[in-house]
Amino acid sequence: FAARDRIGARSAMKGVDKAMGVDPANAALVSLWAVFAVLVPMGLRLTFGSPAIFCTFVAATIGSVVWLVGQGGANEKLQVGLSMANKWTDSTAVMILAIPITIATTPFINWALWAWFGLWAVFAQYAALYAYYLLVYLDTAPAETTKFIEFADAGLKAAWGQKKIPICILYESYCEGKLTFKADLLETLEKHREEFIDWRPTFTIIRFLIVQAFPQVSTSFKSIMATRREIADHYDRGNDFFRAFMGPSMVYTCGFFHGPEKKGQTLEEAQFNKMNTVCQKLLVQPGDKLLDIGCGWGTLARHAAKHHGATSYGITLSKEGQKWCEAKNKLEKLGEKVKILFGDYRELPSKGAGKFKRIASIEMAEHVGLANFQTYLGIVEELLEDDGTFLMQVSGLRKGSNWQDTAWGLFMSKYIFPGADASTPCNWYVKELEKAGFEVASVETIGRQYSHTIRYWYTNFVTELAKGELRNKYPAFLINLWVFFLGWSVVASGYGSVSCYQFVAHKNTYTFPRDQLIRTEPIKDAPFSMPAKKADSFPE
Repeated sequence: FAARDRIGARSAMKGVDKAMGVDPANAALVSLWAVFAVLVPMGLRLTFGSPAIFCTFVAATIGSVVWLVGQGGANEKLQVGLSMANKWTDSTAVMILAIPITIATTPFINWALWAWFGLWAVFAQYAALYAYYLLVYLDTAPAETTKFIEFADAGLKAAWGQKKIPICILYESYCEGKLTFKADLLETLEKHREEFIDWRPTFTIIRFLIVQAFPQVSTSFKSIMATRREIADHYDRGNDFFRAFMGPSMVYTCGFFHGPEKKGQTLEEAQFNKMNTVCQKLLVQPGDKLLDIGCGWGTLARHAAKHHGATSYGITLSKEGQKWCEAKNKLEKLGEKVKILFGDYRELPSKGAGKFKRIASIEMAEHVGLANFQTYLGIVEELLEDDGTFLMQVSGLRKGSNWQDTAWGLFMSKYIFPGADASTPCNWYVKELEKAGFEVASVETIGRQYSHTIRYWYTNFVTELAKGELRNKYPAFLINLWVFFLGWSVVASGYGSVSCYQFVAHKNTYTFPRDQLIRTEPIKDAPFSMPAKKADSFPE
């Protein structure tokens, strides 16, 4: 299991790591099939004559499976899937339960086929299942897919040109350059997605979920080393890549627009609004000591110091992000007012920074995983002063998800944010906060705000791509993946497949001064105290 720390969090753009000369995910899948489809049925057949040995063998097999799942990340995916379901017939419940039930029953089915008909029946079964998958499951509804998609691959066109294309095949083929959208990708997904897309998962996604049982390839394994590599793979690819869509604010989280029509507000104004809103919800006062856990490029930490008089600390696992933060602190002459620490949230108590009056965690908590969530909140509780406030902003998935919602979540889990398993419905976060000893003072749903934010990101990214520099520097697969990710995310967050929540909490004690949470005046309207020369808000 030392290997799981070396490669457990590494995920190439197709969700696997080939650094060792083989695809570990494929190796894991073959191993799983060999054990459950061949070796365990063989063991059942050999031990059936002795009830005691037979029962011991079955118990040992079940125990091994439970242990393996516990070591890997399948249990995280299982919990997330069930948290999203309202009924056993909801898509996440159907998929997340069908996989382990199928794996668990396979040895017994194969044993019975082998015993009654012979070994040939076992292999005939798999041939029949494969034929069903190709001829029935993938026989999607008729559709004029060629009206929206330009196929560069003749085989794809023959297969999907006149019927709905499975979403997994659509985005993988788009990323590989095998097809393009005839019109703008975002506009097509926003207005016409139901006309040509089949949302059910294909085998590539099922494969991804199955191998989560193996810690060597699981995206849910959360040692500190694995988390470091997970963050480095995503956030250290280049600050210019992120600047291309986030703009000068360099904020990788939801902005705050005022009014449904946005009143002509820019992305930078929305992010400035968000920073002020966070500081006001936290009740930041001059002299307060503020911590931003997972500070990204340090924008909140600098904002709290510049505009609210706080002494700010940020912690990040991105070396590129830390370099950006330090350069910005120097440019804006913030000196000792802003300090950026490098490390994992679990290392915070050892950093010697002391306690904080205000703690923020903006869309970082999803990455700690379900199993570590109480550890994470316990560290927040330890570092927060007794009369301090905590703001946690997280992205969460729709309760009662359908196949379209589930498809987006699986896409994100495999390709964009591997291991961000704590992306759950709102009620789960409330329960976890209360379990950790916090009282939730307020919750605000800001998913639609996220849709407006990502629309700006999409527009920025497409505009930058037209200049050619990004395409020359970064792989075509990554570029195409990001266009699809941003475009689909506008739709997903706009229509509720995914949302975003802001929680304000404090220690649930008798002595906490709750009157400070009663506002004497409403939060001010946009753009607060944004400088007249708006570029001064995010100098470059």
